Amino acid sequence: MAARFVGQALSLSIGLLLCLPAHIEAADLSKVAKQGKMVLQEKCGRCHAIEAVGKSPLKEAPPMRDIYARFNPRELQAELSEGMVSKHREMPQIEFSDEDVHAILAYLYALAVKK
Repeated sequence: MAARFVGQALSLSIGLLLCLPAHIEAADLSKVAKQGKMVLQEKCGRCHAIEAVGKSPLKEAPPMRDIYARFNPRELQAELSEGMVSKHREMPQIEFSDEDVHAILAYLYALAVKK
């Protein structure tokens, strides 16, 4: 039940992020997105491409921008919060904090918007 509550809270956070009022400065969102990029660099960048373009360092690892495009935001939020499960046995199962999930999604959303 706690996991469901956390999931709902994160869904609300994502919804709020996507519908930010115009008066919130872009610098605030940019700061969160930069944090998300740093988290991805640290935790995922060894194998996955984390930029808007480019190939992943590990050929079999899809770029994070492609992963973002495959999931709806709630599913991706849940996967990141609970530890992404991969068919690739060597991929570490990382459970990101709520703050990190919010930042990662902000960064990936910013990449998607640029396209």
